[in-house]
Parts: sequence; C-alpha cells; structure tokens
Amino acid sequence: MSEKPYHHGHLRDSLIEAGIELINKMGEDGLSLRKVAALCGVSHSAPYSHFKNKDELLHGMQNHVTKMFMQALDSQIDIYSQTEDPETLIQMGKAYVLFFIKQPQYFNFLFSHSSISVNLAMDDDGKDNFPPFELLRQHSFRILKGLGMDDQKIKDAIISMWATVHGLASIATMKNVHYDKSWESKIEDLLRNTQIDSNDRRNSEVPLHVQND
Repeated sequence: MSEKPYHHGHLRDSLIEAGIELINKMGEDGLSLRKVAALCGVSHSAPYSHFKNKDELLHGMQNHVTKMFMQALDSQIDIYSQTEDPETLIQMGKAYVLFFIKQPQYFNFLFSHSSISVNLAMDDDGKDNFPPFELLRQHSFRILKGLGMDDQKIKDAIISMWATVHGLASIATMKNVHYDKSWESKIEDLLRNTQIDSNDRRNSEVPLHVQND
C-alpha cells in the first residue's frame, strides 16, 4: 500500500478512507492510527487530532459510510416523499445496490468489520437498528399500510426486500463473480421481476413490494 496525499482540510475523511482500505486488506487486527497516518503520508501524531484511539477511528469509519449510504437512499425518498407511491421502495432498492457497486470497499467493511445491528423481528422502536434498514422499515410500513397489508405481511415483505437488495449488492461486489450486463442498467429490472409470494402462488403478478391478499 502506497502513501496517499490528502487534500488540505480533509484529513479526517482521508484517515477514514485509508482505515477502510487497510481493514479490508488486513482485518481489524491490522488497523492502527500509525498505519493510517502512513497511508495518508502524515506524521504519526496527526490522526490524534481527530481520533483518540483505534476504537474511535472504527466508530468514525462506520458513521462515515452509514452517513453516505443514508444520503444515497434519502435522495430517492425525497422524490416520492409526498406520495404513497410504491415506486419509492423500488428506487430505494436500486439506490441500495448501486451505492455498493460504485463503492464496493464499503460493503465488505460495513457488513464484515463494523458493529451494525439489524433486528429482523422489528419488535422494538428501531432506534438501535442499522439506520438504512430502519429507513426501509419506516417507509415500507407507511406505503404498504396504505395498500391494506397487515403488520406481519409488511414485516415479511421488508425482510424479503432487504434480502433481495442485500444479496444483489453482495453478488455484484464479489471480485470472482462476472456478469456481462451493466449492473446499473439492469438492477431496476431485476428488482421489478422479483416477487413476494407469501402463499406460494406462482401466478402472482404483484412485484417485490406490494403483495397483498
């Protein structure tokens, strides 16, 4: 790994990005403030103006990626925020997958080396849930309630939606998986063709997010 210069005034972000690169290559045991300083080409003491220790750096890395991830999802929600349009959920799913396709280093870090928590039971207030998952939960309940779905079916739909987009993101970021189509142009079709069929009815024409009996 070679030293990488940082832009003036952006040392904190540069240290975070260097830390993500380092942890993806060497694991958490290979992470240190001294090593990220070397990657950024700064003195060993420079990181301490932003992070007291390794744990604080890890926390900063997780928050940094989660914040950008939330911004990508929110950008789609804003388009449909005044409606109950189920299209919101399709576009959220597309944004979910494309975020990691464009920045695959974040997928490995976030789901292999961070301390995120996802409660699939959805039986609490969600304040400790991984924010992107909680965002999906809130908007799914808002939209699917309007379509007449009961709470348990909505929860099942949320798990299916999350499994679909997370699985696609995982596959698309694998170095040993090859796909001769453009993910960016194909991902929406894949999401629209995915169906939830809680009663095993194969003739359902209801897409990913709106199965309702």
